Amino acid sequence: MFEFHFSPVIISLLGFLVLSILYLLIGFRSYVVSVARRVRTDAAKVFPEDEKYYPSVSVIVYAEDDAPNLEILLPQILDQDYPAHFEVIVVNDGGIPSTSDVIARLEQRYSNLYMTFTPLESRSLSRKKLALTLGIKAARFDTVMMVMGNSQIPSRRWLMAMCRNFTPGTDIVIGYAAPAAPQGTRESWKRLHAFDSVRTAVEYLSWGIAGRPYRGICYNLAYRKDVFFNNKGFSKALDLKYGDDDVFVNEVANGSNTAIELSPDSMVLAVESNPSAAFKAEKIRYDYTARRLSKSARIFFSSCSWAWWIMILSGIGASLAAMPSIIPAIISVVLILITMIVLMLSWKRTSSSLWSRPLLLTFPWFMSYHPFYTLYYILKGLGKRRDNKSWS
Repeated sequence: MFEFHFSPVIISLLGFLVLSILYLLIGFRSYVVSVARRVRTDAAKVFPEDEKYYPSVSVIVYAEDDAPNLEILLPQILDQDYPAHFEVIVVNDGGIPSTSDVIARLEQRYSNLYMTFTPLESRSLSRKKLALTLGIKAARFDTVMMVMGNSQIPSRRWLMAMCRNFTPGTDIVIGYAAPAAPQGTRESWKRLHAFDSVRTAVEYLSWGIAGRPYRGICYNLAYRKDVFFNNKGFSKALDLKYGDDDVFVNEVANGSNTAIELSPDSMVLAVESNPSAAFKAEKIRYDYTARRLSKSARIFFSSCSWAWWIMILSGIGASLAAMPSIIPAIISVVLILITMIVLMLSWKRTSSSLWSRPLLLTFPWFMSYHPFYTLYYILKGLGKRRDNKSWS
């Protein structure tokens, strides 16, 4: 049982096992940990006190029948502790009367709140691109901050946290939005969806931290107006109904002009009445528009999923090939368990930093299942490609 003779097959399988473990611990873990590390670093930064360090800002709020949440969101923005001038422009997509009513009431309290709207006749176009373009053109200030109408902003220093990054040479600031549900929603966020959301966030945030930004989301994104107009706005993605923020950031962002801000003060909540349905729709949309983005991050993280499976299968193969000896099985189990525990702890720290479920014990299962889960959504999205086109 404890006698063991090396054979070329066993040596090869153990070699694959060790290489896949190194790939996961040195590669995958380093990117996961970089996000949690940036959260701690940004949280420890001291806010400059002098007003000159903060640009005047136009906050663009895209609202699509979000009147109930706007009652919460707009005071959260308008009551920000921000030392410089700022305005809030709500773009009422479709001119929804309930949204107009909310704005009319709040305009009596806030002189820096404004509204514009997109007409219903634009329904065949990408309404969101048109709405954001109208909002940016209406902005009085040279820095614009993008927020969605179903957001909520817990911190009164959100605007300070995001805009303190606009130092000379910085044109784009990418923030983070955590998925959430209204209070009282039962089983609001499935564990698998939470895992996938954090994994997606780790992909684009860690790549940006490493100096290769390629994605940002309109729930929490800021940039200078001249960057938008010099790029001719969203002109290169007019054929897409969704993905305007992703494609735009991919076109204009680079390691020298982009900052990542991950302090807890900078984070917002993306509130969905039905988080599971919203997650599924967004995943199909992103899998479609991702072909327009830099592929390096997706290739790397996909390779990490397969490295995970190579680790497991190599361990099983080496154990079976060495039977009746159990030495390779013991070696494989110990190495795999150590790897899993290290990655579980790293993931727990990062997911907690991103306001998500820690998923400590379920991490190995989700890591194993994820490549097949992703493939399912890719195949499911093949039949819905026309839904992602502005003109069908």
